[in-house]
Amino acid sequence: MVVLVAFLGVRGAAAQDTEPAFIPSACMFEGVDLGLTTLDGAALGFECGYVVVPERHSEADGATIRIPVAVRRATAADARPDPLLLAQGGPGGDAFGVFSLLVPNTEIAANRDIVIFNQRGTPYAEPDLSCPETEAILPQMLAASEEIGQQLYDEAIDACYARLRGEGIDLSAYNSLENAADIPLIARALGYETYNFYGVSYGTLLGLHLMRNHPEGLRAVILDSVVPPDINFISEIPASEDRVLSEVFAACEADPACREQYPDLEERFFTLVRQYNENPVTLALANPDTGERYDAYMDGTTLRSILFQLLYVPRMSAVFPKMVADLEKGDTRYIESMWPLLVFDQLVSEGMYYSVICAEDADIDVAAIPLESLRPEIGETARDDIQSYVDACARWQVELLPPAIDDPVISDIPTLLLSGRFDPITPPAFAAAAAARLSNATVLVDPTASHGVAFFNPCVNGIISEFLDDPTASPDSTCLTALRAPAAVPVDAITVPLLADVNSLNLRTLALFGLAGALLMLVLSPFLVWPSVYIVRAFGDGQPARTHKARRLRLISRLAVLVFGVLALIFAVGLLGFIVRTVIVDQTLLTALALPASAAPVLWLPLLLMVVGVVIVIAAVLIWRRRDADSVLGKIYYAILTIAAVTLLVIIALQGLLLPPL
Repeated sequence: MVVLVAFLGVRGAAAQDTEPAFIPSACMFEGVDLGLTTLDGAALGFECGYVVVPERHSEADGATIRIPVAVRRATAADARPDPLLLAQGGPGGDAFGVFSLLVPNTEIAANRDIVIFNQRGTPYAEPDLSCPETEAILPQMLAASEEIGQQLYDEAIDACYARLRGEGIDLSAYNSLENAADIPLIARALGYETYNFYGVSYGTLLGLHLMRNHPEGLRAVILDSVVPPDINFISEIPASEDRVLSEVFAACEADPACREQYPDLEERFFTLVRQYNENPVTLALANPDTGERYDAYMDGTTLRSILFQLLYVPRMSAVFPKMVADLEKGDTRYIESMWPLLVFDQLVSEGMYYSVICAEDADIDVAAIPLESLRPEIGETARDDIQSYVDACARWQVELLPPAIDDPVISDIPTLLLSGRFDPITPPAFAAAAAARLSNATVLVDPTASHGVAFFNPCVNGIISEFLDDPTASPDSTCLTALRAPAAVPVDAITVPLLADVNSLNLRTLALFGLAGALLMLVLSPFLVWPSVYIVRAFGDGQPARTHKARRLRLISRLAVLVFGVLALIFAVGLLGFIVRTVIVDQTLLTALALPASAAPVLWLPLLLMVVGVVIVIAAVLIWRRRDADSVLGKIYYAILTIAAVTLLVIIALQGLLLPPL
């Protein structure tokens, strides 16, 4: 039975009497994967270590845990003395994987120390409450229907709970109050008297608890994609989904080009949902890390869930119409490329997630949730979806926090609250609700952003920097008025799943690119080799005598190789040019894993290469069958060229580029 622990109170436990300790260590997080190499934390300029804190802050002499921390020192000569501490969402998310890449190159990082920490119970913390049990059953869960998949997941979570309890971990100590109490200890352990705090998503709820319970030394707070304590975000998920879809449909309707290319987008989307519910499909998903492929069951409800999660990604509102149009044609390549990025991401501690929400947000009256104003497809599944949280928390038994935990936070600490128009889970109304009791609050909405507004564009970064320089003054936010929602991806844009691997710097893809480059050089070598041989023979013994058929075969075979080389070179240069332009210039197309329609002629070239490749293979067979077709060395060289050409075609096929664009 879940126990209500009233004695904790809303202020949480008292801080420990002894000074917290910082223990330097090698950077524990993986850093930035560049494919051929990885920039670890030290290479990114971080100093790493652990801060030792009590597992229960009311028990200073009790068990301790270790919080992983990475500090990047300011580079400016007049650096400010107060750092910016960064907290990830989730709960249970990994802050290092996101902020170590996004923040160091900003003006913010130049002017003050950046402190990234992973919260108690999250990856790299000791203990880590991650649940590898769910990863083990992922293949079966993906291939199963929603009902069976939920059953498999519940069993895995139950096994994780039993294991963590068996290891002696006090799961009730991993809640927001204990979590918030860690933050001032981290600052003190690093020697900072005052500090600034940034939190995103659940990190904002953590920040609000910090403001209420531990305001000492807290100079300024940035809350990005806000979760107020007095709004249960779980019970609001159906309404949040309905709202963000309305924003996506409205953005398309307001854009003449989108409205023309994607008329009746809302009806078309929900028609797809109904069709997939009636006729589910099985997709093939590849694990980005291993390349192993898995079957994945997708009905209309699953499709809604995938697209809801994808709307967390910046610029996805502009990709959404193209996804709908592709799915109408039966083209599932985009979903098959993006879904793995969601399901195979294991850097989330599910044990921490359930310990937090089950202590704070599981008190939901499912029957009382209003569904009348929602779209029917959302309303039909809403109560079952939310009931799954309630059921999970009935099994993940932790101490409930007192009801006062849900009271609005009252504070005069300068606070900047950021929201994105296309945020699927924490709408701008959440920030407005939180700001109602914050007397020094500035509330801003980025009209282009989704979930997580900071560090993605110079406008918002400048606002944050100005706010941190002087939190008592409202920052100049006029640049936000100039921002426009990204234009919808054109309906004739060409989906190229290869871009998913390019964008993530996938090592296997980079290795294949390197091999393809070497093979291309080999295929192009006849432009140098054959003229050289001809010249040597012309000044030597002369050209050997050959029959008319042998000369014709020799001419056709060599022309085929030369044409193949030219076409392959044009294809490689053209494809690389379009990819580089998309990566550098058009981030919306890159998010859509698409190239512009103007790339179509280049993407048709593999079909010609395949035809010419067949001619080369036939010619190679005939050359070996005729004694007078060439010398033995010439035949061996042609065989090598044939193998290189065929291997190039195989690599092109493996990247999904052999067939012409749809």
